[in-house]
Order: sequence, then C-alpha cells, then structure tokens
Amino acid sequence: MPKLKEIEIDYEQIRDLVYQLAFEKRIALIKDIVRDKRYQAEFYGFTESLTRKYAIPEMTGSELDNFLHE
Repeated sequence: MPKLKEIEIDYEQIRDLVYQLAFEKRIALIKDIVRDKRYQAEFYGFTESLTRKYAIPEMTGSELDNFLHE
C-alpha cells in the first residue's frame, strides 16, 4: 500500500472514494475518525476560532440552534 503522505490527494478524491463505500463502512469510518483525539482537539480549536472570528456569544443549546437556523 502506498504511503499517502507522499501522494497529493484532494478533498474531492477522498469524498469520491468514501462515497463508493457501503453505508455501514462509511459510518464505521466516520466513527473511527471522530474517536481520534487529534480530530477532537482540531475540531474544537476550529469551532472556537469561528466563535471569535464572528463574535458569537456563549449560548445554551437551544439558543445556538435558533441562532444557526436563522
């Protein structure tokens, strides 16, 4: 198997490969990714940067739902 770090792959290629998987395999892949601690740290860091960039105040879950769906 080739080392992916040595190959240039863009988002669309990855998306197309994932869409070829059976639904159960896609779900298993997503579960594996979100269990990765690095993904969680990067995701929370990214969302925190968005809240600062767009000056989104702290909200409860229902307030946030209303805000996102306006």
